[in-house]
Order: sequence, then C-alpha cells, then structure tokens
Amino acid sequence: MIDLIRLYRQGEDYFFRGISSKCLDLGHGATAYKINGTELNFIYITKSVNDLDKILIQGRTFFDQDNLNFEIIIPQELCTTQRTGILNLMGYPKKTETVSMAMNLERFLSVHTASFDDEITVKENDGHLNAWVMPLIGAFESTFEIGSLYAAAHENALKKNINLRHFSLYKQDNPIASLTLSQSNGSVRMDDVSTLPDFQGKGYATRLMRYVLAEAKKRGPHHCFLESTHSGLPVYQKLGFRSLFKNNIYSRQSSV
Repeated sequence: MIDLIRLYRQGEDYFFRGISSKCLDLGHGATAYKINGTELNFIYITKSVNDLDKILIQGRTFFDQDNLNFEIIIPQELCTTQRTGILNLMGYPKKTETVSMAMNLERFLSVHTASFDDEITVKENDGHLNAWVMPLIGAFESTFEIGSLYAAAHENALKKNINLRHFSLYKQDNPIASLTLSQSNGSVRMDDVSTLPDFQGKGYATRLMRYVLAEAKKRGPHHCFLESTHSGLPVYQKLGFRSLFKNNIYSRQSSV
C-alpha cells in the first residue's frame, strides 16, 4: 500500500506540475499549483506538518499575486482536530471530499474492453484540444473562455514533452466524453473524465475509460490512478479501481 501511495503521489505531481503555469514547493510535502485563468488552483499537503499556518500564509501570498481563488487538499488521516481548527481559524472551511483510487492493470481483462456501434468512435485528440475540452466545459459547468485557457495549459504541457494523451468519445461526429491520460514512473493516471450533461448516466464515459485502459495496458504500466468524487465511486469500482485514501478539500476566496 505504501508503494502504491508513493506511485500515486508521483503521478499526481507529474500531471499537475506539467499543466501548471507556476508551482511553488512549500516544504514538508506541500506544493502549490497555479494554472492561470482557470479555477484549478490548489495547495496539496501530503505529509504531516507542524507549521500549517506558515504553509497557508506562503500559499496565500503565492495565489494572491494573481488574485486567484484556490483550494487546499489534505488526506483525511492528516486532518487532526488541531489542523482543522487552524484551517477554520484562517478562513478555510471544508468544501467537499474526494477519494484517491488505484487499479492493477494486470487484472484488467480484455473482456472489459468497450464495443462501439456505428455512431460511436474514440479519437486521440492531442492535436485537437479545442474539441477535447468541450465535454469538460459542459460537465464542469465552466465557460468557453476558461475551457480554452485550460486547453492551452495542456497544449503547453505537450510542447514541454509532458507525457499526456487526450481522448474523446464521439457520437455522430460530436465529442460527448473526454479524459486525459498521463504516464510516468511505470504507471498511468486518469484526469478530466467528463461527459456532456445531455449524455450523462448512459455509460459513455465508462466505455471511453475501458477503451483507454486497454490502450494503456498495451504500453506496459502496472497501475492506473485517479481521484474521484463520492458520486463517481460506483463507476470506478465497477471498472476495478479500489480506494487508497480519502482527501478533505478546503476552500478560500481570494481577497480581491
């Protein structure tokens, strides 16, 4: 389990550092990731810290330089009463929870791969990120402007040779579901799993993930990781993902 968590952390940092415009290592296993122009800005604390207040002040200064909203993500096992008290005192109420998950790709069987009808195709969209991002905009109730900036962050990552692959599922030539696959240190990670609202609950994202998992397995990685909301757990568990640990997410609005 410890090795899996270590691999998870490495893949997580590889992905977010790759698409970030700026990062700040705050020490003690804490890192701030900034993706300018988007709503994805956060501090991830991965180890037990004694100076949580100092880390929060450093992080706040980092994000306030660009007047950005941000979140703080901490594994639940590290959220002691004392640390929760510090977070609340400094104006960071708990927003939600997520679950970090892992799958052993060696156990992902070929019978799990997706089958498609004539109306459904999957495309690798590294060269067409404007199409890839459309399901994300709809699923996360974002705007075209923010989506375009997020796509630009991924384009910049590709130019830096960050190992990202972007997949979209098309129905009648329209992208309705998308995800990102990153690969590092012998493992892969899924992010940005999304489906347009009108097509949600019909299994399209699951079919896309099955296709991508089969593709990923061909390249030899042993594990796939992702972070899920509680509502997404049944889908991922059915695919074969298992929980590693839970996270608390705390939010704070910028001062401007």
